[in-house]
Amino acid sequence: MILTQRLHSPWTKGQGFLILIAFLLLYMGLSAGHMLIVKSTVGFKEYLKNDTDFYTKILISGQLIKAFAIITVIGFIALKRYRLNWTKLGFVATTRKWIGIAIIVALLGLFLRLLLMKWMATEMPNWVPLMQPPLRDLAVNLTSLMLFLALTIVITPIVEEIFFRGFLFQWFAGRKPVWPAALISSAMFGASHIVPPQAISAALMSFAILYLFVASGSLWPPIVCHMVNNLISIGGNLLASADLLPSFLMPPGM
Repeated sequence: MILTQRLHSPWTKGQGFLILIAFLLLYMGLSAGHMLIVKSTVGFKEYLKNDTDFYTKILISGQLIKAFAIITVIGFIALKRYRLNWTKLGFVATTRKWIGIAIIVALLGLFLRLLLMKWMATEMPNWVPLMQPPLRDLAVNLTSLMLFLALTIVITPIVEEIFFRGFLFQWFAGRKPVWPAALISSAMFGASHIVPPQAISAALMSFAILYLFVASGSLWPPIVCHMVNNLISIGGNLLASADLLPSFLMPPGM
């Protein structure tokens, strides 16, 4: 059975710890450096002068830093240092069937997580402000908007799948059966989203993405699923902001 099998990991226990620690140190160092530069130049008050600035600047900078940290650590430590190639992360050919399944999984996952959000909004109303969409309007310049969309829909899904499924899950699954590896890596994927409602939603979606990865043997179906998820989420949030969605599809708090 898939849940009890163990996968082959390209990295030993010690190598995996080195990769993970290197990523955390680089990511935190770059984030701290970014904030220090802001503080010593324009200042936080000017940098975050309104909600739109917050969402565009913080989310764009956060995604850029994460992407740089992942590609640097995976490229130079996980692969080059140990003389591995990108196929070890799951970059192998897949079929149209699995791409189609990935799209269906993304659509079903979005609908189920919308129901979860509505339930959480009812049971935990204090969480509603935390469920606001990341881009609530288009009151940003075109360059910022296009950069945000490119990062959210294309770049971030690729780098997160490389790190959380291609590296982290495979590393865990090389030492543990698939099910505890899935639990641990999904919990870490959820925690990376920080805000509780999004963290819970992301962790649950991770299980479906991991199924695609293990069953297909390729990282492409998870990447497609992640991209479709983000594309429809952002598009739906913008439509909701313009009151163009039916009430049953409206995110909580809108």
